[in-house]
Amino acid sequence: MRSPKDMGIIEIDITNACVHQCANCTRFCGHHEKTFFMSFDKFKEAVDSLEGFEGMIGVIGGEPTLHPEFERFADYIREKRTHEKLNISWGPIADMQFHITSTVDKGLTPQSRAVLLSTLSPSYYKHFETINDTFGYQLLNDHSSESLHQALLMSRKELSIPDEEWIKKRDACWIQNTWSATITPKGAFFCEVAGSLDMLLGGEGGWPVEPGWWKREPADFADQLHWCELCSGCLDVPKRLAHDERDDVTPQMYERLKDLHSPKVMSDRVVVRDPKEYEQYRDPTFENGSEYIEAGEYIRMSSDNKSLYPKDIRFLTKETWKNEIKDNKPKDWIILFPDNDLNVEEKEFIRKYFESRIWNPGCLYIIDDDIVAFNVIGRSIRDVMSFPSCIKDLRSYYSKDKIIHLSTQDELVAVIGGDSETVLLRGNRENKRLVIYGAGNVGRTTIKYLNEKGITDFDVAVTRIEDTSDVLGYKLHEIDEYKDKVDDVLVIIAVGKWLFDEVVSKLKEIGITNYRYLA
Repeated sequence: MRSPKDMGIIEIDITNACVHQCANCTRFCGHHEKTFFMSFDKFKEAVDSLEGFEGMIGVIGGEPTLHPEFERFADYIREKRTHEKLNISWGPIADMQFHITSTVDKGLTPQSRAVLLSTLSPSYYKHFETINDTFGYQLLNDHSSESLHQALLMSRKELSIPDEEWIKKRDACWIQNTWSATITPKGAFFCEVAGSLDMLLGGEGGWPVEPGWWKREPADFADQLHWCELCSGCLDVPKRLAHDERDDVTPQMYERLKDLHSPKVMSDRVVVRDPKEYEQYRDPTFENGSEYIEAGEYIRMSSDNKSLYPKDIRFLTKETWKNEIKDNKPKDWIILFPDNDLNVEEKEFIRKYFESRIWNPGCLYIIDDDIVAFNVIGRSIRDVMSFPSCIKDLRSYYSKDKIIHLSTQDELVAVIGGDSETVLLRGNRENKRLVIYGAGNVGRTTIKYLNEKGITDFDVAVTRIEDTSDVLGYKLHEIDEYKDKVDDVLVIIAVGKWLFDEVVSKLKEIGITNYRYLA
């Protein structure tokens, strides 16, 4: 086991409300009779208690964006941890899966000391601006992929795991050793699942949430280790697809859940495993916190998930828009055309472009200097929407960096031929050899993305070949191989932003200046 002070992240559980009830959820969503929402005072106490903690603070649920005070919580953690608004997810996003792996899922950086764990539900859309002003690191997963969740409600005593074997497994548990301690409304815990079990089963609560609680060592965990006895996170137990929404439990755990009037039990969404048949269904435990998503090929957001795309687009003219907003009270995106208006074809062109992208409601988009797009839920504009006649200049309500200029020549033409990234690669290569620099998570996502768009003729390069000589069927090259071909290649940097400076430095070292970063 390890001390919370040595963890990369400590989480704060602000609610058990969720849009899903995933199989074997670490928060046991679907088993609670009542929903809880952490109070702001408790949240403030939790954040303040982590003063001096050098890792990340994670805000989690359930689905945390369902909390009625989520915006207030996010503002406070930004004030305490990042001290400034971030500048991510402002431009239009053509491929959210690619955006996640290349931009917001990037590990510990100075900007990522506050972390959001979310299922990308409609409430994420509601808070899109606040989220991307606050959380430099976002662990996003809509749970539509083939990701696996390991059973957690199978007690070791029912499975007859002897003490000596049990203690070794418990102390090596992948959850406690590779993931997170947590703070719930009932206190602080050395392990996130221990905190969840305490909430579910009506435990006595955790340690006082006071400055420095996270400096406790494993020798100080004795008063919470009884929760491990009920958890199968470290055992060789079944796994199932997250979206299956059934839990694997042992008989005594089933009875406890039944006594709690668990909605999942009442709706027959549990699978009771016979301990006598343990050898038949045992499955090696996970070893780290990424194996569950690896099983789903790192898919974080399904292409069928449209929850972050524009819900409604109203086309208004700059001459009449204030009256129409006052009379009709639109709820989403407004696109203002010049007074002389555009023809039907041009409007349809803009509509398709908007509907095929994810936009930040907190930004003002100016297209070709005469088409303006904004969202009425933007934090800087929402209050004045009740009195639109008071607005003299829309731009004055937005900070300069949130006024995004777009060009039909550079961006909108992409609708005709596909995503802007694809048009870029097909149209501006000048017969140069395309080289994807990166073979990690972002690199693999890039390769799949290009293949889906019909682009297969390219090389894949890394700084140094180590464990494998190919990735997704492409032979790996070391980037140094191109030092004599610098004028003949176009390099696409496919690494997370935290590696960008290092990669650019390497390219410059070997003389390659023709590169692009598609994020």
